[in-house]
Amino acid sequence: MIMKKYKLLFLACLTLFSSCDDFLEREPLDFVSPDNYLENENQAEKLLNGVYECLMNHTANARLFPIHIATMTDDAFDPQPWHDTTEWPRGQGNANSAMPKLKWEQNYKGIARANVFINSVASAGFSSKNLPRYIGEAKFLRAWYYTDLITFFGDVPLVLEPGDLTNSKPHRTPKELVVSQILKDLEEAIATLPVEYPEDALGRITKGAAMGLKSRVLLYQGDWANAAKAAKDVMDLNQYFLFPDYQGLFLEVNERAAGCEIMMRRCYTPKIDPSYLYYPLGEWPAFAPTKQLADSYYMNDGLPISKSPKYDAQNPHMNRDPRFAASLFYPGCQYLNFMIKAPDPEVSKDSIQIPSWLLNSTGYRSKKHFDGTLTNAEDEGRDTYFMRYAEILLNYAEALNESEGPVKAVYDAIDALRDRAHTTRLSTAMPNLSKDAMRIEIRNERRVELAFEGLRWADIRRWKIGEEVMVDAKGLDNTKLKAGMYPGDGKGETKDWKYVTITVDQRQFNPKRDYLWPIPQYEMDANENMIQNPGY
Repeated sequence: MIMKKYKLLFLACLTLFSSCDDFLEREPLDFVSPDNYLENENQAEKLLNGVYECLMNHTANARLFPIHIATMTDDAFDPQPWHDTTEWPRGQGNANSAMPKLKWEQNYKGIARANVFINSVASAGFSSKNLPRYIGEAKFLRAWYYTDLITFFGDVPLVLEPGDLTNSKPHRTPKELVVSQILKDLEEAIATLPVEYPEDALGRITKGAAMGLKSRVLLYQGDWANAAKAAKDVMDLNQYFLFPDYQGLFLEVNERAAGCEIMMRRCYTPKIDPSYLYYPLGEWPAFAPTKQLADSYYMNDGLPISKSPKYDAQNPHMNRDPRFAASLFYPGCQYLNFMIKAPDPEVSKDSIQIPSWLLNSTGYRSKKHFDGTLTNAEDEGRDTYFMRYAEILLNYAEALNESEGPVKAVYDAIDALRDRAHTTRLSTAMPNLSKDAMRIEIRNERRVELAFEGLRWADIRRWKIGEEVMVDAKGLDNTKLKAGMYPGDGKGETKDWKYVTITVDQRQFNPKRDYLWPIPQYEMDANENMIQNPGY
């Protein structure tokens, strides 16, 4: 059973749900019949908390955290061969791999729980003004799980009833029909969910989150006009705005204040319910940002490095968009309190020595989400963000540009993100862009702003750019770094250092196969009606 981590989940839920081998054939095992269980509102809340639980999977080596999904893209790679994320960008994944199995089971478990909850509450033996809201939360979660499934697998069985034994071996439902059900669930959720909750209910689904997911779903389907409208509806709620400090947005100390931007999150509690994920991973760092990602960050004049006169190949990390230094540790910068002055008198005074276990194979490490004050992994309690207002602005800019062209409102949305980052506005750096040129900048802005937040994988696939970007992962030659030395001032400026680009991971992308994951083999074996995705 997936480890119980959702902050709102009560221990009593242990008696309600557990995993099962076939998520399409029956209710979760050990389920207490709601006919005998739902006698009051407290019991309904406990049952609903079990639906939330499936938002996150905590398996150690086959990770489904947003930051680990990034290692299957051109933004990062995982140098640890025992982690199942490594095989996918190399074109080695198959129907027996752990990742599709976990993704399939996690989502269908959530869907099964949502179906049980929706049906049981509809016939509950008590009344409460909160019941419509509870159903709205469950319908949002069902929509969320189905959105995740179609993003990774395409057509999937659409199951809306608990324990539907009359259709125990369902066919895959066309993606378009699943999308229609997702949007139906979201509309019903929007109608019943509140705009906000009391502080002690942080993490529950709001009206804004449902509206935000609607904008994402429509964007992913290329329904540009409706996607733009859905994003604008969120903006017009006047409930969300950008937290003023981009780097601080991802620190635990600011999580409550950042509620102005965070539209959906999964909560953690240090010591009691730590997240572990963002604490340094010792001498085996499992997350290495690529040079491709580093190069995608703009200069502080608002231009890409290929067009900016401020770019210096000898000091490539200077004069960059502030989101660069907020997101990445890089050669020449201070790595918290682990980087020390070199004791060797023969070494230049401006050299810096670092313990080898802090090195990463690409020369970069993730700084985003990283709290340098922690000394123990169990102290890590940073929430995982699933949706924030910055994404809504990017959804709006992309959809509006595709439907109407690079009108002023498109520039305004991107400029808002750059204003928060304290860098040059797009309207100043690149005015009068064509629709095609604006598309390029919006896509790159999305990559930079949302780095390591789990959305790049879907973006690569919906834009059909896998062949272009899923090439060999690049990094910096860190031979001298492995000896513990490189020259620098701790602020990013390097002296007498030659940056050499190397290949750190050989990758393959087959466009006839790799835009989708395979249906898990056990599901294929159990259901003769299931058709496998091409190439598997």
